[in-house]
Amino acid sequence: MLKVISQYITYSLLNLEHGSQLADAVDFFVYDTIKIFFLLSVIIFIVSIIRSFFPPEKRNKFYPIKKSL
Repeated sequence: MLKVISQYITYSLLNLEHGSQLADAVDFFVYDTIKIFFLLSVIIFIVSIIRSFFPPEKRNKFYPIKKSL
């Protein structure tokens, strides 16, 4: 599905020619950008869910904070 979106942006919206090096580079860039943003969103969501179940007191038991001078 992400590939279809990136191809739509590259070939329909930007009106680049199929098979050219520029179109392939733009398609790759758009595809990877969408994929990275999607993966980051999923990771941030999962981490926020995990953090909501562990209050700071409970986290400090697992990872004690060393106070430095």
